[in-house]
Amino acid sequence: MPGTCQSQTIQHQGIVRIKTLSVLAEAGMFHLVFGDPTHKVHNTELGKCWQPKGRDGTLALSSNSGRKRVTILGFINAVNLKFSSLVTESNADVYSNEIAHRILREEYPDNKEIIVIQDNAKYNHSFANSDVAKELNITPFFLPSYSPNLNLIERLWKFMKKKIMKNTYYPTFSLYWEAIISFCGNLSFYKEEVENIFIQNFQILKAV
Repeated sequence: MPGTCQSQTIQHQGIVRIKTLSVLAEAGMFHLVFGDPTHKVHNTELGKCWQPKGRDGTLALSSNSGRKRVTILGFINAVNLKFSSLVTESNADVYSNEIAHRILREEYPDNKEIIVIQDNAKYNHSFANSDVAKELNITPFFLPSYSPNLNLIERLWKFMKKKIMKNTYYPTFSLYWEAIISFCGNLSFYKEEVENIFIQNFQILKAV
């Protein structure tokens, strides 16, 4: 892992490049999206809750086995916050990544180039070098290593956890699945909140 100064310089360069791409995307030169998968285990997510000191008033939440999980491969547009996703019980791999990118392409039928800002996962590099990427006119922009703070979709995953998962018990996997599908399909319901969290202000992480 690079040292603190080198890491900060690399991240700063990444921010400059992302903001430049955003300006060009706003001008209509291409579509720009942030992409990343997230894995959600069917279990209760505990959030911070305040209560008076002591056990009085403590609420007990049920939990599940945590043996089943949902994978969401998502893309959010850096300009208009349009969201595209593949929700599956499978892992994020070369095959599911290809399907997710095909879904993304269907959302933009003008066939204008789509630039996807993403991390350096092996399946991302595999897709980037594939004939499918060329066929779909999708170009990757790989973030610097150890820079999850530069991928704005991470803010969406945190927001989703807050809205439908924290301190919420889903007794069956089907209810858990439906909650995730509903969130992904109705992101416009949270339009103002999403706009607020997607302001392009980036925090530089320090190497430790």
